[in-house]
Amino acid sequence: MGASLRRGFSLLEVLLSLGIFLTAFVALSQLTTNGMRAAVEARLTTKAILRCESKMAEIVAAIEPLEDVADQPFQDDAAWSWSLQTADGPHADLKNITVSVKLEGANQLAGTSFSLTRLIRDPLVYEMAATAAAAEEEAALDGGSL
Repeated sequence: MGASLRRGFSLLEVLLSLGIFLTAFVALSQLTTNGMRAAVEARLTTKAILRCESKMAEIVAAIEPLEDVADQPFQDDAAWSWSLQTADGPHADLKNITVSVKLEGANQLAGTSFSLTRLIRDPLVYEMAATAAAAEEEAALDGGSL
């Protein structure tokens, strides 16, 4: 009886399988961490875009005045702030407005920002035209009653 039956694993086989398992575990944990980071970034960027578009709509609808503003907190969440920059556009009746939204976080992962630029018609041009039209109409009424 020279040959004996070998049962179980050798120490080398156990260490090799443990090394393979740990390498796979580290790789999967990195993938999970990167996936979670990307999901948080996407969620914050989406919120920033929606807040920026909402504030832009308020400005275009003249709910907010067309004046430069810096770091104003949002009413519903003070962690978010917005800024407005106005500049003259390529024509006399156009304004170039830029709305920026940001969330300051404790680290890069917790913060984000987004800016949106748009050309809009200058509301002062409409006001001057309405005032001139009202004055002409009043003059026509006064002249017609004589």
